[in-house]
Amino acid sequence: MRRTTTVASAVTVLIPLLLAGAPAASAAGKGSLTVTTLDRGGKPVYAQVAVYNTKTNDFRYIESNKAASLPDGSYELVTTFTGATGEDATVGGHSVTVSGATKSTFDARQGRPVNVSLSPGPGSGYDHTVSAYVCAADNGPASMGISAEAGDLYVIPTSSKAYELSYGTTYQPRSATGGDFWLASATHKGGVPSGVSATLKQSGLTTLKVSARSGPDSGQAMFSFDYSSDGDSCSWGPNTLMFQRDLPNSFSAHLPPGQWGISQHGHDFVYDGFHTYAAGKTTSLTLGRAVWGPGGRLPNTWYKQLYFGSINPFADPTLTAGGVLATGSVKLTHAGRTLYSHTYSPSQEIDAHPVIPGAGWYTLTQTGHRSLPSGSLSTTSSLSLHFYADPAKNQQIRDYITRFSPGALNSRNQAAPGSTTSVVLGMQRNGTDDSTVQQLPDAVKSVQAWYTTDNGTTWHAATAKLSGGKWTMAVHNPASGRVGLRSTVTDTHGDSATTTVYNAYAVS
Repeated sequence: MRRTTTVASAVTVLIPLLLAGAPAASAAGKGSLTVTTLDRGGKPVYAQVAVYNTKTNDFRYIESNKAASLPDGSYELVTTFTGATGEDATVGGHSVTVSGATKSTFDARQGRPVNVSLSPGPGSGYDHTVSAYVCAADNGPASMGISAEAGDLYVIPTSSKAYELSYGTTYQPRSATGGDFWLASATHKGGVPSGVSATLKQSGLTTLKVSARSGPDSGQAMFSFDYSSDGDSCSWGPNTLMFQRDLPNSFSAHLPPGQWGISQHGHDFVYDGFHTYAAGKTTSLTLGRAVWGPGGRLPNTWYKQLYFGSINPFADPTLTAGGVLATGSVKLTHAGRTLYSHTYSPSQEIDAHPVIPGAGWYTLTQTGHRSLPSGSLSTTSSLSLHFYADPAKNQQIRDYITRFSPGALNSRNQAAPGSTTSVVLGMQRNGTDDSTVQQLPDAVKSVQAWYTTDNGTTWHAATAKLSGGKWTMAVHNPASGRVGLRSTVTDTHGDSATTTVYNAYAVS
């Protein structure tokens, strides 16, 4: 049996449209629709069918080969299915007018082959699959697709310009430890053609060269590459790449140019927004680099309240969102009084907004801990922000969060025994992306730095030096073990922030 995969379009975004269209639907005549799906041997097989009423915006999935109650009206239909043995995947779409008891058929015997390859090919040692997605040309929700091994995919043609076809090819290495990944795709608009025979060029792809380290995360991780279709929902379909690799690992993903979002899901989950990658270019990405520590948006005042922002206690330097395994606590104090205190659990965002009593100095303290296998790095962090805030103004607080970046570590985030590691002290001051919240000017006045080799029992002072616009500290590594890092940044207005990460990197 050959493997196939079916992907259906998301339904949740259609909820407002469903509600808006409900009165019109209820006023229409009550009919029914039976969609028969036949495999390439002419036998009925089960399928889900996406059904969209183009007038009322009513969208749903129905089962094939049985009558489904539907209001009379014009509908866009899309479906995918395989033969009884799981082979011969078929995708198709057409429109139908429901009036009373209505019947429609998708017959895989009308399907035409979808053959897509890459030139030049990546060579031997790869599993080659092809995919096809039939979509409503108006970006409606009627969109479904399927992937199969090369030679097993068929598309039912239609001349209706209400539909379009996106297709692609993927080459994944059979080896679980090495090899690159290749994905190429294209879209045919103005109907679904009578089959596809396409050779896509390597030269039109972009390359993401990924080095995925271990330490902050370990074991086996799932890597996902998701494409932003930028309004063309059909082009999203073939442009999804997911695979597992053991950490640490290095590979390249060769993808169509455009906006891509990347995520890594192992013991923990980290991700980022979409970034644009150009054709013919190579971009190097290091994931899981030490140190995973506090990062994100600084707090701000908003109509007498203090919004804590989105400070993540364990942000990967490249994939800056995630770190969902953290437990910890957060506390806000003012003039010796606790205004807010909360203990949080994994997957909870730290985004409270207590009322603050007046202009003055406040301290926001946050701690975080991740429960990970023995030997993991960046297991505990803390952040203490001491700042001036005025509840009468919508302003972001001043302060600088330190992001520690140790140099010359290996793929397991280890330094050589007895060596000296230069650590860059990155000054984070991320804005709110809200034009109504003022970001005040600020500058660094002083930086203090420390490191520990005994999990915080003893902290050694290290001189923080400014050179070429970067602050750095030198750490004298022990013969073995773990190194923790701490920094206090004071700005020219008296605000200060102390950032601490335990087990920041290893020495081995």
